[in-house]
Order: sequence, then C-alpha cells, then structure tokens
Amino acid sequence: MSEREKLPDRMNCVTFEMKVDNRNLTVVVDYIRKANHSYTIKAAWIKMFPQDSYLDRELRASGKMLSRCFQRGETVKDMADTLSQDNIAGVVANYMNKHMISILSGEQPSENDKKNITTDPYRIKAKPPEVQYES
Repeated sequence: MSEREKLPDRMNCVTFEMKVDNRNLTVVVDYIRKANHSYTIKAAWIKMFPQDSYLDRELRASGKMLSRCFQRGETVKDMADTLSQDNIAGVVANYMNKHMISILSGEQPSENDKKNITTDPYRIKAKPPEVQYES
C-alpha cells in the first residue's frame, strides 16, 4: 500500500456548483500548481444542503475517499474510470475529468448551462453496443 502524501498547509482551491438528480451540490477542489504550470489534484470535497442530512453525510464520506485516493497518487481520470456514473461521487469525478481546465480557471457555468445530471442507469445516455445476430 502506498503512503499517503503529506500535504502543504495551504493549497490553491476552487469551488464550483453542479446539479445531480435535482440536488444542488457544491464541490471544492484543492490542488497544487507546479512550476511548469501543471497541477495535481489533492482533494475534492462534496457538499449538499441541507447539511447533516443522510445524503450529505454520505457525500462528505465520498469526498474523503476521493481525497485519500488523490493523495496516494490516483489521478482524476483514474477515479472517473473507476467510479460509475450511477452514484454521485462517480458523476463528480467524471465531470471533473471532462471539465478540469474550466474548473481550475474558475469558470462557473451559467444557470442555463447547469444541466441536471442523472444517476439513473436507465436515463444515462450511453452508446448502445453493436449486436450482431446470426440468422
């Protein structure tokens, strides 16, 4: 098992909002900017209001899990590939993977651009597999 990286006392941080299953989420991403203008994600915190609801506690636990994985060398792409999109932590990881440049630049989506992402496996749009039938 790899050791958990010691984090600096202060890191860069960006906050963005997203909507999943008609719930408003706030995601806080902590990262370290390197000298060559690259970055390393070290933590992702997921919050939902009302706080201290059952789902909010589960999301905070998911954020801790993501953060510990990042601190052990996992990348955002690793987490997006590992977690499915039928849970909120997986949706957040996939969203971060697809939109990391705009997230780190501090761009917030407009109200019109904030779409409701679903975790319902029957509503997730995926390319259907090609099936060949024998006659």
